[in-house]
Amino acid sequence: MVNSISKKNKKTKKTASASPHKNFKRTYREDYLRDLEVPGIGQHIFQAFKMIFLNWKIFLPLVVIFTAVTVLTLGFLNVSSFKDVAVSVVVTIVILILWLATIFVIRHKMAGNKVGLRDTLYNAMTPLLSSLVVLTVAVIQAVPVMLVTIAYSAAIETHFLDEPFYALLFLVFAGLMILLTSYLWSSSLMALTAVSAPGLYPFEAIKAANELMMGRRIRFVLRLIALFIVLFILWAILIWPLAVWLPESPVTSVILIAVGCFSTIYIASYLYLYYRYMLKYDNKDKK
Repeated sequence: MVNSISKKNKKTKKTASASPHKNFKRTYREDYLRDLEVPGIGQHIFQAFKMIFLNWKIFLPLVVIFTAVTVLTLGFLNVSSFKDVAVSVVVTIVILILWLATIFVIRHKMAGNKVGLRDTLYNAMTPLLSSLVVLTVAVIQAVPVMLVTIAYSAAIETHFLDEPFYALLFLVFAGLMILLTSYLWSSSLMALTAVSAPGLYPFEAIKAANELMMGRRIRFVLRLIALFIVLFILWAILIWPLAVWLPESPVTSVILIAVGCFSTIYIASYLYLYYRYMLKYDNKDKK
């Protein structure tokens, strides 16, 4: 059956690979392949660090400025501070602005253009509203994980998880919800990167990201796992000793915010490089 369909669609195989199916009919693997030639994960991690350190004259002031703005706006923060809704909103906006500034710098540097700190601060904010729309879509996509959190709190209070069978049932439910959110977020993260392009509307960015990620989500999830490992090591080295020895110190709070700003810059650099890898390969494939 598969072979007959493959032979029948042999002439249109290139067209199918360039234009993913959007109906509910099954697309066979033989008829739809999304190859992708990108640097290895280790090289990708190194390239993101290299991009930041080669442009430290811009990124270091950005870390200092946004750390100072956060401290002046919210005071000295600790982990428990993020339970406050107002704090979470302000931190989200700061992260989003820093995200856009990072992508603005890297885009111009990769294009061979000169860019300064003033240009970055004034011009990078243009797609802020579009990014907020994409972020809102990402929050809606996180509803399954929110349901897991609510269900877990209720299960703890009612001792629902005391029975092994019910605990296993909840574990399966939680796994499916997390898997669903991860699947949806893989495109949303790329959309947050894509929407920073000049003149691109939010839902156009989401559509473009979905098409770009089609058939490539597993590769992207592996890249995300590597990213989380790198960030975990970074935070364990820089934050964990201070959290143990000086948990209430203002120094710990400032370093926590500064490392958070650097982590945002690194995540944006890492994802934008992968976005450019995919665009470059697709454009080469079309030629």
